[in-house]
Amino acid sequence: MIISILYCLILKLIGQSTIENKMKSSKKMQELPQEFFHKICVIGGGLTGAIMLLLLKKSNLFKKNEIAWIKPKEKKQSDLRTTFYNPTSIELLKNLSLIDNLNYNDYSKVNQIKVFGVKGSSPLVWNCSGLETPLGLVVKNEVILNTLDNLLNDIPCYDGIVTNTDSDEYERTLYLNNKKSIKSHLVLSADGKNSYLRNLLSIKTIDKKTKHVAVSGFLEQSNKHNSKAIQAFTELGPIGILPYGNNKVVNFVQSIEKVKLNSILTQKKPETYLCQNLNDFFIDTELSFMPIEKIQNIKNKLSIWDLDLNLVTNPTAKRAILIGDAAHSIHPLAGQGLNLALRDCVSVIKAIKNSFKFGNDLGDQAILDFYRKDRLPHTVSMTGFTDFLFYGFTSTSVKTKSFLSKGMEKLNQTDAKDIFKIFASI
Repeated sequence: MIISILYCLILKLIGQSTIENKMKSSKKMQELPQEFFHKICVIGGGLTGAIMLLLLKKSNLFKKNEIAWIKPKEKKQSDLRTTFYNPTSIELLKNLSLIDNLNYNDYSKVNQIKVFGVKGSSPLVWNCSGLETPLGLVVKNEVILNTLDNLLNDIPCYDGIVTNTDSDEYERTLYLNNKKSIKSHLVLSADGKNSYLRNLLSIKTIDKKTKHVAVSGFLEQSNKHNSKAIQAFTELGPIGILPYGNNKVVNFVQSIEKVKLNSILTQKKPETYLCQNLNDFFIDTELSFMPIEKIQNIKNKLSIWDLDLNLVTNPTAKRAILIGDAAHSIHPLAGQGLNLALRDCVSVIKAIKNSFKFGNDLGDQAILDFYRKDRLPHTVSMTGFTDFLFYGFTSTSVKTKSFLSKGMEKLNQTDAKDIFKIFASI
């Protein structure tokens, strides 16, 4: 009897242990990430990442389900900002059918660019050769992003942030914060200047603390902008003024020292102060500015972000490529940030096509080498050029600023100034 009882107890304990082990095993199974495979993966939900995806989709190099898009799900917000596209980027947008059906007020042609040095100096001026060949195109970000969302709605998309990564001989694995993992032969990181993947890969950056912030918003000119873009180096800081639609409204981005900004924001109407600074600078010209009043669909709210710049000298790692701000974040005064990023995207496509000709693997070192050698010279030179202008005109030395302004005036009298137009369009 006692033996039978003991036997039953042993069986019960064994059974209980088995159940517990099964439960533990089941729990472990549940904790394992869901695995997905795509030949190529793009990280980042901004303009650069979306345009990179569209290029991949239209390249005929991949099937739709071979491409993956990782981007954090964000609350839908209006992006009223604009972006300046140079002639090379305009051609790319046309080829991707991104500007074919734009409404009249969604964009503005830039037929003239004026760059002012110190107050009272004559500007450096570029004019287009004709209305059909503008110096650039200013397009509302929201319009392009909405068009891209529609064109990419058939691409597999994963809502999440990359929290870890590893690689082997054949694949790179991305681990997301939503318990999913994506395996790819090649990963393209377009997740901005604070790139998660770049940090995980320990890719070194050359960081620059400018002590400036970018302030963006909308103003109204006293007369129509007539498709003119302006760059001015005011006492408050460099400012870029872009036409917004086809009326008197302009979108500005101004670089301001953080200590100065704090005193501006404490004022009742910061936009009024910014206008006063501009009007004082342009007092000898026909230009004058005022805060937006009762303009439909324009929210007169300032956008502010830090101007901490960085450059990556080697934007590649094993089966990974950095593009856009993840690889280079430059000063916005020349309006070339996204144009640089789009050239990155084109270079990636070139690298893949070139490598495929020789039957190479998608993550082959030849692709990484091609991209690095193709992009680094232009990226470094554009970074150096914008830094030169920024530090030169924000210098406390009156002599330095005066020298630069006189140099611009002299340059404006020669055909040599067109070198900069060509350089900015590469």
